[in-house]
Amino acid sequence: MNVLVVNDDGIFSEGIKALADFLSKEHNVLVLAPDGNRSAFSHSLSIYKDIILKEEKISDNYKAFSLSGTPADCVKFALHEFKEYNFDLVCTGINKGHNLGSDTVYSGTISAGLEGNFFGLKSIAFSNVAHSGCDFSQNVKTVSKIFEQLVKLTSTEYTLNVNLPNCEEKGVKIAPLGIQLYTDNYQKVREGVYQLVGEPTSYLSSDCCDVAYSRQGYVTVTPILYDKTDYKMIEKFKDFKF
Repeated sequence: MNVLVVNDDGIFSEGIKALADFLSKEHNVLVLAPDGNRSAFSHSLSIYKDIILKEEKISDNYKAFSLSGTPADCVKFALHEFKEYNFDLVCTGINKGHNLGSDTVYSGTISAGLEGNFFGLKSIAFSNVAHSGCDFSQNVKTVSKIFEQLVKLTSTEYTLNVNLPNCEEKGVKIAPLGIQLYTDNYQKVREGVYQLVGEPTSYLSSDCCDVAYSRQGYVTVTPILYDKTDYKMIEKFKDFKF
């Protein structure tokens, strides 16, 4: 397969190299990632501003480029400017930190996959659930065991969101999204300047959601749609008169 590899942690992150190195053993890989960290940039695009493309050297086995844009920019740019690759699949990550439950609303990792769906491509988003001390070599071992099965589950209609434990996995659970809450804290840096920090809380919206299974040491797999329409309410509203 021809695989486009993108992330939101930046071109020089350990996670994207680990993923691209693994994929390049059996697939034709192009890496195109932001030139710096773009975590929580969601599906934003760079509008009315210059975007700088630069070739980077991270491996002898595949080409890699940085882009001074967002994760979604990277996918859109690659599919317009690297058409000769005729991509079959978009893989994003491996993200440093989980993309569980409501994390996915903010995630550039997920949004890059969804951007691929917009262009009729299948997509898989990978994340390591740890926020520090990520063992990407263990992640690659896990991915190598399940990658073929994951590809069979892919569709152009959704992105597969895969969260990997930072250790040997207990197994794999296909699960719906839960809610991931944080102890939001705006730390004052100096007068008028703040930084948002926080840790995940113990809150669980369900015992059978991705958040719950991930905390138990499972790989979680969730198909995610870009369509956030509440179809039950559409049906209820059908006879409403304005």
